[in-house]
Amino acid sequence: MSDVESNRNLAPGRDVAIPRPGRSRGAAYNRFLLLVAGLGGLLYGVDVGIIGGALPYLEATSGLNAGQLSIIVAAVLLGSVISTLFAGLLADWMGRKPLMVLSGFTFIVSIPMIALAHGYGPLFLGRLLQGISGGFIGVVVPLYLAECLSASSRGKGTGIFQWLLTLGIVAAALIGIYFSYRVADVMRVADAATVFAFKDQAWRRIFWVSLPPGILFAVGALLVGESPRWLFRRGKKDAAYSALLR
Repeated sequence: MSDVESNRNLAPGRDVAIPRPGRSRGAAYNRFLLLVAGLGGLLYGVDVGIIGGALPYLEATSGLNAGQLSIIVAAVLLGSVISTLFAGLLADWMGRKPLMVLSGFTFIVSIPMIALAHGYGPLFLGRLLQGISGGFIGVVVPLYLAECLSASSRGKGTGIFQWLLTLGIVAAALIGIYFSYRVADVMRVADAATVFAFKDQAWRRIFWVSLPPGILFAVGALLVGESPRWLFRRGKKDAAYSALLR
């Protein structure tokens, strides 16, 4: 089959050939799309898993009661449920790329809000923002891949997203395990006040460590092009054609 398709309606007054998504673009750009999508999956996994390693030290040093801690843990799921309800509408209204950028920066904002928090309110809000970010990512990234990759590459894109989502959960668990050994080492040699201070810093550092994937995803989302299908539906036919040629 030909690598291009004829479409007389893409640009007024002239015939143009539309490359099928992913066929005429450089392989490097397609790999970059998959990388950004994978980072989105990684970020979603970190969203879900990071609290597991931080919770014992948060419980020991924050002064929060069991009910508050439970809400802090569940806030990510609450945020994800809320944002998932509106993610499709937002993706259609503002575009796939802007929503990906928004989700990345929402995650970035949430980390210092949590890691610098002293009290229930900032912790809850930061965790809620984490969940909102994850909900957006879980909807818009697979949608973006479906519209930008060729049919033969969509399965690969979805697989990479899901694999790195799982890897994000595993990475969050490994971060927690690492800090558990660090805390155990300090407990063997330090007094109670030092141990308390180290535990307080441990849960904060666990969240700080999760920040780089968010930054990488946000930067990557800024660099990719908009979905050609979304551009075409918005009447931006020349921009859609240019996006297909990337």
